[in-house]
Amino acid sequence: MILVILSIVLGYSWANTISEQKSQIANQELKKTTILRFAIVSDSHNDNELLGKALEQAKGEGINFVVGLGDYTNIGTLDELRVAKAVFDGSMLSYFASSGDHDLWDSRNQGNEAINNFRQVFGESSHSLERDGIQIVILDNSDIYNGIDSESWEFLNRALAKCSGSDEQNREKLKCSKLTFVMAHKTPFHPESKHVMGENSTVVANQANGLIQLIEENNVDGFFSGDLHFFAQFKTPADTVKITTIGAVTEERNFQGPRFGLVTVYSDYTWEVEDVEIR
Repeated sequence: MILVILSIVLGYSWANTISEQKSQIANQELKKTTILRFAIVSDSHNDNELLGKALEQAKGEGINFVVGLGDYTNIGTLDELRVAKAVFDGSMLSYFASSGDHDLWDSRNQGNEAINNFRQVFGESSHSLERDGIQIVILDNSDIYNGIDSESWEFLNRALAKCSGSDEQNREKLKCSKLTFVMAHKTPFHPESKHVMGENSTVVANQANGLIQLIEENNVDGFFSGDLHFFAQFKTPADTVKITTIGAVTEERNFQGPRFGLVTVYSDYTWEVEDVEIR
């Protein structure tokens, strides 16, 4: 009889504990709100109708801004770039655009600096911004022959160095970011594909290794890239930084179909990436 009563009491206590835990989790979920949401588009390759659809669809998700990771054109003529920029401007969304390797072809073929055409139309190709404790650094690594220039390396190092190595108390004083994302056209690493930064150049491949080391040492939370025409997620070789490759907007050479990425950051600074099909 005593054993029966004890079993009932223990069972009730266990069930009550589980119920309390579930209630606490539910309350935490209710308190967790979205503090930042932004879209990432890449590789539209002159498919500007789909680019417009992607931006319109992203707008319906209540985003704060758009990040473009390059290859809006096939060969990067001024006319191609201007048409693509008109689509971004017409969306009435705030956006930050970086170049892709295709966006450099025409300028290079004319004997000009590779970034020249892109810069004439879109302006600078690297950006750094901070929103609600979230730091986003957009790096130009689109030149497949020369890689990242010295000015861009300095730009990235300055952006990441502010709080590097600081303890928690100093981080508060320096108003350091809670999250840091780095983005670029090409990924410096992929566990399966060879179509990465430096695939055709030893010099650029060495830069890619340096980029991996830099984002790992500075505890970057996420690295995002385009170029591969395939949405995937994996980690750097040291298993510390999550890399996300964003799928392509274009229909061409796209096994997954036209798509873009949607990044959501919550009030507890957890975050997620959604792979969104363009409808």
